[in-house]
Amino acid sequence: MASWTTGSADLVAEWGLDPAVDYLNHGSFGATPRSVLAVQTALREEMEREPVHFLGRELPARLDAVRARLSTFLNADAAGLVLVPNATHGVQAALESLDWREGDEVVRCDHGYNAVRRALVRLEHRHGVRQVAAVLPFPIQRPEQVVEAFAAAFSPRTRLVIVDHVTSATALVLPVAQLVDLARSRGVAVLVDGAHAPGLLPLTISELAPDFYTGNLHKWVCAPKGAAFLWVHPDWRQRAHPTVTSHGYELGLAAEFEWTGTFDPTAWLAVPAALDRLEALGLDDVRASNHALVQEGRQRLAHALGVDLPHPDDPTWYGPMAAVQVPWATPADGPLLTARMYGEHRIEVPFTSYDHRSFVRISGQLYNRPEQYVRLADLLRSWR
Repeated sequence: MASWTTGSADLVAEWGLDPAVDYLNHGSFGATPRSVLAVQTALREEMEREPVHFLGRELPARLDAVRARLSTFLNADAAGLVLVPNATHGVQAALESLDWREGDEVVRCDHGYNAVRRALVRLEHRHGVRQVAAVLPFPIQRPEQVVEAFAAAFSPRTRLVIVDHVTSATALVLPVAQLVDLARSRGVAVLVDGAHAPGLLPLTISELAPDFYTGNLHKWVCAPKGAAFLWVHPDWRQRAHPTVTSHGYELGLAAEFEWTGTFDPTAWLAVPAALDRLEALGLDDVRASNHALVQEGRQRLAHALGVDLPHPDDPTWYGPMAAVQVPWATPADGPLLTARMYGEHRIEVPFTSYDHRSFVRISGQLYNRPEQYVRLADLLRSWR
C-alpha cells in the first residue's frame, strides 16, 4: 500500500505547479514532476555538449532502450512500437497507411476528439472518404450499448473504425476489447485512439491486438510534453509510414518514425524516468487514489448542479477523470466558463460539450486535494 497521502505537501512539491491555482485539469496536457524534468534538463545539457555524438551516434541505441522499457509497460512487442510527438501524429500516420478509395467509410465515436474528426474531413477532401458517427447514449448504463452503437454504424463500405479508449469530452472508458472483436468480425481495420489511456489504465496492447494503437505519455504517465507512441500490428508494419519522410524510409518502423529531421529527443529519452517515478509511488495505488478523488468530486458536483450522474459509479466506466453535466449552460458558454473559473477563482478546469450539452470535466492527480472539488462545486452551485 502507498505510504503517502494524496495532496500532502511532499506530493504537491513533486510538481512545479502554481500553488495559487487549483489545477483540476491534468487530463488536458498533463503535468511533469520536477524529478523527471531534471532528467530531461540533464539530457539536453549532454546533447548540447556534443550534438553530433549525441544525435548521430548514440541516439538510436538510446531510443531502442526507451522502446524496450515502454514495451514492457504497455505489454506491446517492441518491434511494432515507435515514438511520436503526440497521439495526433499517431492517428495521422495510421490514416495514411490505408489505400483509400472514393466512397470508403470510417466509423468513429460521436464522443471522439475534434482533431480526429478534422483529420477525417481532410481525408474526405482528398479521397472522398465518408465519416460515420457511432452515436452513444449519454447517460449510459451498459457496455453493450457502446458495442451496439458501433455495430449500427457499420456498412459494407466501412474500411476503418476509430475507437477512443477514453473519450475526451465525456471521459468515458469504452469497452475497447469488445469493439476490436467487433471490427475483426466484420473484416474492418481498427485504430484505437488511446490519447488518455497510458498510465490511466493498465494496457495489454499485444493481447488486444488492434491494427493501430496510439497514446500520449505526457498525460497520465507524466512524461515531458512531446512524448507519445504508436503501436502497429504486424500485418501493417510494411505499410505504416510517418507523415514526414526522411533518411529512414523503407528501413523499418523505428528508422522511419524516430528520425524525420533534427529535433529535441529528450522528451522521449525521459520516459523511463517518468515510469520509474510512477512505479516507485506504486502505480496501482496512484490509480486507485486518483480514481477515489474523482469519484468523490463528481458526486459533489452532481449534487451541487442538481443532475444525475451520467454512468454507473464503476471504475470500468471512468478513471481519474469524469464529466458532469452543467444543465444551465450551453456548449457556447464553455470557453467563457473555463476562462471565468480561472480568471476570477484560479481554478483550472475545462467545460466541454457533447450533443448540444455542456459538461465540466475534472481530473484527479496526486497533487490534488478533496477540498479543491468542494470549492468548485460550491462555485458552480452559486452560479446556477
